[in-house]
Amino acid sequence: MKKLLKKILFSIGFLSLLQISIFTQNEIDALRFSELDWQGSARFMGAGRAFGAVGAEFSALNVNPAAIGLYKKSEVTFTPLTVSVYKNTTGYNETGTSAQAVKYNLGSAGIVLTIPGISSTLWKKFQLGFGFNRIKNFNNTFSVEGRSKGSTIGSVFALEANGLNYEDVDYWGSDEAWIAWNSYFINPESDSKTSYVPALLGKDLAQSSSVSRAGGIDEMIFSVGTNYDDKLFLGATIGVPFINFSEKRFFLEVDDHPSPTDTFRSIKLTDKLTVRSTGIIFKIGAIYQPFNFLRFGFAFHTPTYYGNIKDNFDRKMFAQTKTDDLSVNYVNSYNYSLTTPLRATANVAFLIAQRAFISAEYEFVDYSMASMSSVDYNFNKENNAIQNKYGFSHIARIGLELNLSQVFSIRAGYNYISSPYKNNINDGSQHYASAGLGFRTKFLYGDFAYAFNTSKEKYWMYEPEFVNVVNNKFVTHRILLTLGIRF
Repeated sequence: MKKLLKKILFSIGFLSLLQISIFTQNEIDALRFSELDWQGSARFMGAGRAFGAVGAEFSALNVNPAAIGLYKKSEVTFTPLTVSVYKNTTGYNETGTSAQAVKYNLGSAGIVLTIPGISSTLWKKFQLGFGFNRIKNFNNTFSVEGRSKGSTIGSVFALEANGLNYEDVDYWGSDEAWIAWNSYFINPESDSKTSYVPALLGKDLAQSSSVSRAGGIDEMIFSVGTNYDDKLFLGATIGVPFINFSEKRFFLEVDDHPSPTDTFRSIKLTDKLTVRSTGIIFKIGAIYQPFNFLRFGFAFHTPTYYGNIKDNFDRKMFAQTKTDDLSVNYVNSYNYSLTTPLRATANVAFLIAQRAFISAEYEFVDYSMASMSSVDYNFNKENNAIQNKYGFSHIARIGLELNLSQVFSIRAGYNYISSPYKNNINDGSQHYASAGLGFRTKFLYGDFAYAFNTSKEKYWMYEPEFVNVVNNKFVTHRILLTLGIRF
C-alpha cells in the first residue's frame, strides 16, 4: 500500500516542491561575515600585521586610519600576487581524511597622496588615501569520510516529517521529509500516521561529505590624515566592504551492506550557497609619539552595516532505492540585513635608531553584539543564538622589522586570535606566524612575505543531536608579493 501511494504521489509532489523554499540564514552567517582576517601588502603581512602604531603602510589604514598620518611622500602600492595553499585534515569516527587546494587572489592596491601642511603652523602634512585591502578570505576546502556507527541523516528527515500525515504527503511543504518518505528512508511508527522513524537507524552506513568555499570581503577605503608637529597623527577612514562568498557542499550516505528487506540504497545532497552584499563602516584613529623611539596608537571601528545581503541557496537531492531513482531540486533567495560588532584596537611601537622597529597590538571585539534583521522576518531566534553562542574575542599581534642596509630589510610576526565561542562549544582560535623581506630605493620598493595560519574547528555534517562531531584542522600557507612607487 505504501509503495503504491508513493508511486501515485511522486509526480504531483515533485512539481509542488519546486515552489517550496527554505530559510537558511542563521547565526553562522552572522559570525562568518563579522570575523575578519586582515590581509594586504607583503610588508604588512610579513611583520605580523602589527602596523597600527608604525604607520606609513597602506594596509594599516584598515586597522588604524592614523597610519596614513606618518606618510611623508606619496605612494602607489599594488599586491598582484597572493597565493594560498590549503592543507586540511578531518577526523570523523576514527577515520581521517585530508584535502588540499591552491587559490589565488589580489591582496591590495592603493594610492596615498601627501599635501603640504599649513604654513606658519605645526600642521606639517595632510594625506589622502584610496584603494582596497582584502579583510577576510573565505577560500578553503575540506572532506569527510567514515562509517556512521548507527547515525543517519534520516533522523533529520524524520524530525521534519513528524506531525505530518502521510496521506497528505503532497502537501507536506518539506522537501527533505518528502523525498525521505518516497525513498523508504523514513517509515511511520507503529499505528501512527504522523510520527516517523529512520528506516536504518542503528545501522553502520558509509558517509562522506566535502565542502568548498570561495571568495572574500574586500574593503574599499577612503582615508584622510594629518601630522601635527611630528608628535600627533590623526586619521579617519570610510570603508565600503564587498562580500563575495560561495560555498559548495556535497553529502552522501550509502547503505553499502543492504539486507534483502532493505529498499533504500543511498541519498545524496548537493548544496550551493552564494552571498553578495555591500556595507559601510567608519573608523577613526590616533598615534602619539612622545619620544623619538616610542609611539602609541588607538583606533575605533563602528559596526559595519550590510543593508541588503542577497542570499541564494540551491539544493539538489537524489535518492536511490532498490527499484527507483528519485530527485528534486529547489532554490531559495532571500534578502536580509546584518550589523556586525564594533572593534577597538590599541597599538604600541618601539623604534630603534631608524634601523628597526618592534610593534604590538591588541584588538577587542564582542561577537554577541552582531544582529540580523529583515522587513518580513524578526530574526529573534537567530539573534538569541548569536548572544548565547558568541562572546568576546581577543586578538594579539606582534611584529618586527630590521633594516640590514639602506636597501634590504627582514621581517617577522606572530598573531593569536582567541575563540569567538562561549562555553567551549567550538574552538575557532587561530595562530598566525609570518616572515618576509623587502628592498627599498628612493623611488621603488618590493616586498615578499610568507604567512602560516593554523586553526581548529568542530563541524557537524547535519544536526549535532544526531551525528558525531567532525574535528577539522586547517593549515594555510600563503605567499605574497608587493610592488610600489614613491614620489
